[in-house]
Amino acid sequence: MSVWLVYALLFSLIGQTEQDGHPVPIEEVKMYTEETYCASSDCGAWVLKVTWRDKFAENNESEKVSYDIEVLHTQQMKTVHFETIHVMPNKTSYYHWRWTSPIPLQCTSHSVRLRRHNEHNIGEWTPLYTHKGQDLNAATTTVYPHDQVFAVGSNITFCCIVETDKRPLSEFLIRISNRTYITKPVPFEEPSTPNIHCDVEGNPSGSTIFIGYPPDDQNLTCITRNLTSLECIWEKGRNTYLTLNRKTTYTLDGRVCEYRKCVIHELKKQVTNWTLIAKNPLGVKTLTDTADPTHRVLLRAPSKISHDAYARNVTLRWSWNEESYALFPMICQKTFNGMGLTSAVLINLQPFATYTAQVQCGSYEHFYEWGDWSEITEFSTKEDIPEAVDVWIHYSEQTTSVLWKPLTQQQSHGIITGYEISIGKIKKDLKTQLCYNITSGNEKSDRIITVSAKNSAGPSPPSTIIIPSYPDSEVDISRINGKNGGFEMSWEEYPYSTCGYVVEWFPTYKKTQCAVAWEKIPKCDSGACNTWNRSGVRYTVSVYACTDDSPKLLKRSEGYAIEKQPGKVVNLKGENKGRNVELSWDEVPLEQQNGFIQHYEVIILLSGSETIFDPVTTEVNLKLDPGSYTFRVRACTSEGGGDYATHKMNVEKSSDQIIAATVVGCSAATLIFIIISVLCYRKRKWLKKLLYPDIPEPKLAGKWITKGFYCTQMTEGYMKCEIQEVHSLEHPAISGSLRVLDLISSNPKVVPAQHFYQNISESPADVSYCPVQKLTSIIENPSYNMTIPEPVGVAQISDLTLEMQDSYLPAPNFVQNNFVVKGSDGYKPQSASATNFKFMQKQFFIINIKSKNNLCL
Repeated sequence: MSVWLVYALLFSLIGQTEQDGHPVPIEEVKMYTEETYCASSDCGAWVLKVTWRDKFAENNESEKVSYDIEVLHTQQMKTVHFETIHVMPNKTSYYHWRWTSPIPLQCTSHSVRLRRHNEHNIGEWTPLYTHKGQDLNAATTTVYPHDQVFAVGSNITFCCIVETDKRPLSEFLIRISNRTYITKPVPFEEPSTPNIHCDVEGNPSGSTIFIGYPPDDQNLTCITRNLTSLECIWEKGRNTYLTLNRKTTYTLDGRVCEYRKCVIHELKKQVTNWTLIAKNPLGVKTLTDTADPTHRVLLRAPSKISHDAYARNVTLRWSWNEESYALFPMICQKTFNGMGLTSAVLINLQPFATYTAQVQCGSYEHFYEWGDWSEITEFSTKEDIPEAVDVWIHYSEQTTSVLWKPLTQQQSHGIITGYEISIGKIKKDLKTQLCYNITSGNEKSDRIITVSAKNSAGPSPPSTIIIPSYPDSEVDISRINGKNGGFEMSWEEYPYSTCGYVVEWFPTYKKTQCAVAWEKIPKCDSGACNTWNRSGVRYTVSVYACTDDSPKLLKRSEGYAIEKQPGKVVNLKGENKGRNVELSWDEVPLEQQNGFIQHYEVIILLSGSETIFDPVTTEVNLKLDPGSYTFRVRACTSEGGGDYATHKMNVEKSSDQIIAATVVGCSAATLIFIIISVLCYRKRKWLKKLLYPDIPEPKLAGKWITKGFYCTQMTEGYMKCEIQEVHSLEHPAISGSLRVLDLISSNPKVVPAQHFYQNISESPADVSYCPVQKLTSIIENPSYNMTIPEPVGVAQISDLTLEMQDSYLPAPNFVQNNFVVKGSDGYKPQSASATNFKFMQKQFFIINIKSKNNLCL
């Protein structure tokens, strides 16, 4: 019986699933788009949803049912998506399928169809269910998507719907329908608001989209400020870059909230959960918080702050604007606590000081955090007696000075009006002085000195110091080098030191009455004391041990904290004695040395050469060769040399050296002269022959006997004359008529020149005188190479010939007058052209050829 029931049920099922041999179709297929957030009603849809029912699946409860789903671009019937899904049978509800398109669904029509299949058979496709695109009825060029929001990192494909028979001119290159063109996917990696343009001839268009981030808010915290309401705050995360109606919205437990603050007026005094939802077009962020509000109290600021100030304390008072704080246990800074605190006392304040104060409070039982600060209030404490002054003594020659440091504002506790100093029983009031000189006498005991500072509140506790009757100043002064801009002093421990040590320092060479500084150092085993920054000045640093009696001097040093180059040029002087030069200069004044003088640099310049040496004294002795010298000297510290001092000097030979050189030179010249004279004497014949050869005697061509009259001028107005003869043997006929000068015999006479012609007529010779005429020539003797002066007239002898043995022709110095020798028969020489005369002590002779008839000499 049961078998038959099974068969009946099977045949009934087969009858329901197949009708006339065909599978039961899929029913109630619906297709629609999912809403997308945008500012306009038609900005672009991307999600396609499909729902359906299937009776076959409802009757087949035991097996999964599979469906093939295909999406096509309707106009081109091109498959753009194919997917197979598997679902469990469901009798009461619809099956749902969701697909996101890579392009906005408005770009073109999309069609969807389904079919059922299993292991044994595949069903038929349902009819096409189409979602119509805007390319069917768009009146103008349109770009999708537009006015939509996308997340950073999206790749977006844009489409441009153009009019029929037109084509875009820009990036829209792929055609998917008769009127629709799309771009390749465009990446957007940064937040921006890009504009997309579709350039179509005659009808361009474009769209704007928004690239941003989803909400990223964090740390939701809910607190109470007034114990009656709740305030929830949170931190803003990353900027979404979305504004206006695209910005993030907030809701707290269903209540719409403002950004970063949400108030709930109902406070539950128990543990409560709060949920905040942050939402924008790109996503949703959910934040939660759980707490008891009474454990999260953040008090508001106190108000109406007032004060009562004294020298070392002040009382602050305030009030609360929240009535609920009156019975709330709270704590206020600084560590004041109580029920509804409204005042506090501040102690241990500094007298005569200005303070500012604020008040903030928090929960005492369940402290969460400090509340808000009140407004600032300012007050000043009153004056109090000053602190004790720091007193010291300083010994300087015959004066002992008592010094004290000025009190700081924190130490003075008010305005210092003066000081009181006591020396034994003597008291003196001082106004603004910081030191007091005590003349040292012949005190037989130590003196006790006290110093107090005074203000309106009274005098300070006295500071005491003891001046010994015999100050201890016998100690060697050592040199100390600066380090890091100061000094580092060290000393051996003094066994009797009871209150530490005192280091004193002051400018060594610019000391004034109060120019002493000191520092008290606690007792130490081996002091490595503080550094005192002082530059360019020489300081004296002393170390004293502080004892129950007067201070004990332990050590004294001098040095420069920072050495510099000397600040002044040395005063250079020079003195020379012959080649010995002494350079000296004054030391740089101590206050301008700026460091310890290590040495001096001396430069000697001579004709481009340079010599440098570094003496340590202020005087040098040099032995130099003669010349013009330039000396340059400067002082040098460890930091280098200062400016040069310059001195110029000429170094000459000494008088002893000049005399010695003269004697030596003259002696050498004398010796040379003697040697030359001896040599010349021994070779005198050779020199005479070389320089002065014998003069040959003149010879006449024929045999002549001729007398002449020769005159030379002596002093003014007088003439020296003598008769001379020349004999010729070839012409005896003329012996009685031609008279010429004899150049060998001489009987000179001296007569006045004016009587020359008269006296000459008295001569034994028969002579006639030519008129005074110009001398024709003075013949040069070639051996002496002497010049022939202009002739002074002498008559020519035309036919008389005088000859010499050789060319040596001496001539007389001067011929005063001319004369003519005539024969008695009027004989005239025919061939003579010159007449030569020989003088034993003369170098020139005279020839004057004037005419054929007369011979004038």
